[in-house]
Amino acid sequence: MWNIPLVKDSSQVPRNKSLKIFHQNIRGFGNKSNELYCHLHHDLPHILCLSEQHLSESELQLIHLTNYSLGVNYCRKTFLRGGVTIFVHRKLKYNAINIDEYNIDKDIEAYAIQLASTFNKLCILTIYRSPRGNFTNFLNRLDLILQKLYNNKCHIIICGYVNVNHLIDNKRKSQHDVVLHSYNRAGIVKFPTRFDLNSHTVIDNVFFDTTIGKYDLYPLINGLSDHGAQL
Repeated sequence: MWNIPLVKDSSQVPRNKSLKIFHQNIRGFGNKSNELYCHLHHDLPHILCLSEQHLSESELQLIHLTNYSLGVNYCRKTFLRGGVTIFVHRKLKYNAINIDEYNIDKDIEAYAIQLASTFNKLCILTIYRSPRGNFTNFLNRLDLILQKLYNNKCHIIICGYVNVNHLIDNKRKSQHDVVLHSYNRAGIVKFPTRFDLNSHTVIDNVFFDTTIGKYDLYPLINGLSDHGAQL
C-alpha cells in the first residue's frame, strides 16, 4: 500500500476525540477481507465503509474481519453486485439507523450508523449509486435520507461512490451540490479517486460540515480495486 498525502489539512481535534474513517469502492469484497486487514492492521480505522461490496446477506455473515463487527449493510434485492457495508471497530458502540425504505437497487444503495458515547450524535452514512441508476431518484431519495438524519440532530458524514465527478463543474455536480449544501454538507476530496487510460475522476467522495472541526484527508492506493480509498 502506498500512502500518498496529496491533501492534508492539519487536525486540531484531541487524539482521544478523533475518529478515523476508511472508505473504498471495493468492487467485490468476498475474497479481499484478509488483504484489506493486512493493509490497515498497523493503525486500524474506527470505521470501514465499503461500497459496491457485491455480496448477499448470507455471504456477508460468513466474513470475519479481526477486531471489527459487521455493523450494517444493504444488499441488492433484485440485481447482482452493488451494495454497501459498514464495519465498526469492536470497541465502539453504535446504533443502526434504518433507511432501507429509501433504497432502490442501482439508483441509491445506502445505510447509516450513529455512534454512541464519545462520538454521540455523529452519524456515518455510506452510499453507492450505479452509473446505470436513475439520477433523479438518487437526488430525491438522498434528500429524504438527509432530512431524516438532520431532523435527529445528527452530525452527518457521508462516504460513498456517487458516480458524480466532483473534479470538474458539470450539471450533475451542481444538482448534487444543491442537495448537499441545503444540509451544510460539502465534498472534501480534491484528488482523483479513479484512474483509467484516458482520464482521472473524483467519483468517490466524503461529504460533511467542515465548520464543525479540522480533519486530515489522505488517498490510499492498495490495489484491491480500480478505485483508490479515502482515509
